[in-house]
Amino acid sequence: MAQPPVPEGLDLLGQTGIITGGNTGIGFEAAHALLDLDLSRLIITTRSEAKGAEAVAKLEQLHPSAKIEAWTLDMLSYESIQAFARRCSVLDRIDFVILNAGTKSGDFITSENTGHEIVFQVNYLSTVLLALLLLPVLRTKHSPAKAARLTLIGSGLALTAKFPEQNADTIISAFDQPVAWGTQVAQERYSTTKLLLLMFLVKVKDYVNPEDVVVNVADPGFVKSAGLDRSLPAHVRAIFALMRSALGRDIKAAASTYVDAAVIKPDSTHGSWLSNWTVFPFPAIMHTPEGEKIIEKLWDETIEELDFVDAKGIFATRTLTAKTLSS
Repeated sequence: MAQPPVPEGLDLLGQTGIITGGNTGIGFEAAHALLDLDLSRLIITTRSEAKGAEAVAKLEQLHPSAKIEAWTLDMLSYESIQAFARRCSVLDRIDFVILNAGTKSGDFITSENTGHEIVFQVNYLSTVLLALLLLPVLRTKHSPAKAARLTLIGSGLALTAKFPEQNADTIISAFDQPVAWGTQVAQERYSTTKLLLLMFLVKVKDYVNPEDVVVNVADPGFVKSAGLDRSLPAHVRAIFALMRSALGRDIKAAASTYVDAAVIKPDSTHGSWLSNWTVFPFPAIMHTPEGEKIIEKLWDETIEELDFVDAKGIFATRTLTAKTLSS
């Protein structure tokens, strides 16, 4: 499908947006695109203050009238995620958040902070935690005239995920079991984490009023730029580079999928997966009785894992409040 044009008259003047991992790649290009639409305030996140300052300087050269900031956020640290959410809670206004930060890994690595394998940690658990913490903030910070938008970044690779951990007694702990890591396993792990995000989406949508916050997932597609491939072995990067050059879409087109999901698509996309700028069917496994059981099991385990922010209590009442930020 061809990239659709931006609707005539779309203007983000007065709005505030946040993009995690917005200092490089598709996130950085999306930042440019949103600022081109006169976004008044943009917050990007980086793990390094220096890299954040460098990205802000580049953006300010082209968009001198906008207020652009870089905040530090380490998706491998629950403390950092909670601190970031608390910082967001004191903003005057937030119109949309794009959870773009993600990772691949060429090796099996366990986070020193959480004890979980890092791809599973960043792409799933930490993204879900940040979403959970931001939902009550967005509920109170959006414009009275329009619901806030929370867009998670997914991948079409979710369709290819074999998800071998689905049959484990405990799904979350299965991701932490050391395995013989290689390119195929690394790709499978990444794909599976993107499937898990879709499983989270179909559950969390029922706990969120779309009149307050619209939650969706956007797929940027296969992109020419290397992006997360940098963590893979050199010979694998070379192969992927050839494939991306031949088959990948331009990074501006990829970034437009972020913009489309976060500020263009209607509120009816609440709980939807957007691919190629349109609502896309969920992977087949999610439509089966067995898949529905897996979704429920994953949800229960996730809420239990994140209960240190009282996730269980919040969702038990189907009410998202700011109490998670004060704990």
